[in-house]
Amino acid sequence: MRYFINFDKTINQLTPSYIGGRKLILFMQSLAFPLRSLNDDFVNWAKETRIEASMTSQIFKFEWYLNRKFSKYFLNQSHKISITNVIPTGVPIYAENASIPDSDNMLLHLEEEGVTDHPMYFQNERTQSNSYSFIVHSPAIDTSLISTDAYRSMLSYYVDKYKLANKTYIITFNS
Repeated sequence: MRYFINFDKTINQLTPSYIGGRKLILFMQSLAFPLRSLNDDFVNWAKETRIEASMTSQIFKFEWYLNRKFSKYFLNQSHKISITNVIPTGVPIYAENASIPDSDNMLLHLEEEGVTDHPMYFQNERTQSNSYSFIVHSPAIDTSLISTDAYRSMLSYYVDKYKLANKTYIITFNS
């Protein structure tokens, strides 16, 4: 990593050979231990910040990021968070009283035409999930590590942080 400092090597190089000895070098390394732990924390922070700075709302990268962030809470480590786009219902199949060929049925009417028949959809097209832009599927979590509400809040925070502004979502838990 870019910011890693090898304190053992640095102390060995800076200690004069005519003064030293193994005990002096070990003593100097023990004095530098607080600096080493501070450098390790900084390296971890720099790595996380670099990953967060390169994050986008692309699904494959976003899934990787969420799995990296939350895999420690999963009940089964082999399960992963997945994101699926919701397929919009689109244009209705046909109108109830349509007596025209399907190729001519555009289903676009003006109010002054006085069309009152309602369009019919497939049976399973009108579902609650169609009101969202995407669905975040999370595996079951280990509730001894974190509560469901806290996990949902953390996951919502990161999804809100990286999703596009006009997109809506729902979080579901897989069993």
